[in-house]
Amino acid sequence: MDRPFVLINMAMTVDGKITSAKREYPRLTTPYDRTNMDRLRAGVDAVLVGAQTMRADSPKLYVREKKMQQHRESLGKPLGLLKILVTASAMLGPDSRFFDDADGGGLLIATVVDAPEERVAALAERTEVWKLGRGSVDLNALLVRLKQRGVDRLLVEGGGELNWSFLRDDLVDELYVTIAPSLLGGRDAPTLLEGQGLSMKQRRRLRLLDLHREGDELYCRYAVVR
Repeated sequence: MDRPFVLINMAMTVDGKITSAKREYPRLTTPYDRTNMDRLRAGVDAVLVGAQTMRADSPKLYVREKKMQQHRESLGKPLGLLKILVTASAMLGPDSRFFDDADGGGLLIATVVDAPEERVAALAERTEVWKLGRGSVDLNALLVRLKQRGVDRLLVEGGGELNWSFLRDDLVDELYVTIAPSLLGGRDAPTLLEGQGLSMKQRRRLRLLDLHREGDELYCRYAVVR
């Protein structure tokens, strides 16, 4: 394979929402889910998010728990994760948590050739920037370059539009979904997959690899069937 093995990890309500229509911080799950996220991060070489998710949730993109840091070391991996941000607009504030490279794994921003040059220049002063595609980031080209850089396993942590882009381009290998015991509703509330969607004929089929219950939460692991 000339690209990394790609995993998506997301938590959602029973009705498929990843946050409310007001785009509030998604406090949906228990600390166990955060440990599970750390476990997934411990097993990959890089973690990738979209700029909208970074601006809205400001997630910390590294293995946080000491136990999981030790687990990562037991796998023969360096402590640091490469942190990747995808943004066609190149719009990211200088105080964004993305620039917090606490574990020393490195930072990378993927944008497009027609992004505003002044924004790209400002980002390039802070970290490495790749221009890939026009209008939207060419994810296939991004993954090929990441593979060449030594990234064999990549964890994608959304949001819904970015997840859709990966699925649309048939770049997802496994999907980890935490189902939280909540309902949100709302036609404008974002879901695990956004975008224009697929027809019934085009729908992606999944195979359940593992199902685990922790309290009232369900942890599902699926393989994308090709």
